[in-house]
Amino acid sequence: KLPSGSFKPKQSLGQNFLQDGNTILKIVRQFEADAAGAMEEGDGRVRPVELGPGAGAITGPLVQTFGEDVLRCIEIDSRAVELLTAAYPALQLTHMDVLQVDYPQTASDEGGPLSVVGNLPYYITSQILFALADASHSGAVRSATVTMQLEVAQRMVAATSTKDYGILSVVFQLYADVALHFKIPPTVFYPRPKVHSALVGLRFVGPAVLRRRLCGVAPRDLRRVVTSAFRQRRKTVRNGLKRVAMEVCGGDKERVADLFVGGSPELPKSVAQLAAGGDAFALLQKLPDDWAKKRPEELSAGQFVELTRLIFGAVDPTEVPLEKKVWRKLKHGTN
Repeated sequence: KLPSGSFKPKQSLGQNFLQDGNTILKIVRQFEADAAGAMEEGDGRVRPVELGPGAGAITGPLVQTFGEDVLRCIEIDSRAVELLTAAYPALQLTHMDVLQVDYPQTASDEGGPLSVVGNLPYYITSQILFALADASHSGAVRSATVTMQLEVAQRMVAATSTKDYGILSVVFQLYADVALHFKIPPTVFYPRPKVHSALVGLRFVGPAVLRRRLCGVAPRDLRRVVTSAFRQRRKTVRNGLKRVAMEVCGGDKERVADLFVGGSPELPKSVAQLAAGGDAFALLQKLPDDWAKKRPEELSAGQFVELTRLIFGAVDPTEVPLEKKVWRKLKHGTN
């Protein structure tokens, strides 16, 4: 139940508060399952972080589940901070913009990888998700269970050769095991949004598996290839990446032409071994012979890794720079 009085949702903060008890409990139970499923051997502790608790709809059940002094919350709205501080004096509550969270530092403060939960504002969902992807470079975040617009959720889990498949699909199918847990109708929110929502679970693969999948490809180079290709998604991969290739090849048109001849380059030995062993990601990593004629939505996340290797080259897999900021905006968080 929402507090009475002056605590009205602010449109400027994208606030749509959950008000249905059954939905709230389903979210909290699913968060427990996602966090437990992402635990590593030797570390059986969940370090819950709630993004944007607002009036505390999810916060109450989280406190009951994990403890008031265990839960950490990040909230920008001073009214919510005052409300939650009064209700839960021992709560670890940080008054700040969720876009500015330093996840590696927070994980260090908490003593290990974080599990994130939250009812995300629609207008900054993608930026929050990209910040979590970057945080997984250092293993700072190992799971996230978050609400978002249904359309965004569908993009994250989309299969290749569909209209929903795009940048979010490639990034999060590379970085995590993604599940669309359930749809959420507008009726459980106040005020009611004009769109349907969904609860999405992410279990990040972590730096070791990510390095194995990238096998020497730098995430920053991958970002350049993926964003350039999908910026012109109606064009073939060859036409969409011609400018990037020209820059990499120093304007040498012959080298660029040779690059886009096509053919299926051999996978790196370690990736080929993973594929031979039945690794689901590696099995979809090899580029088809006619990749240059394909449209970007026809290539899997793994094939984008190989396309990046073809254009930019690669380094020793153990030396791949998993930087603090690749996918999130430079103005968000500490550098």
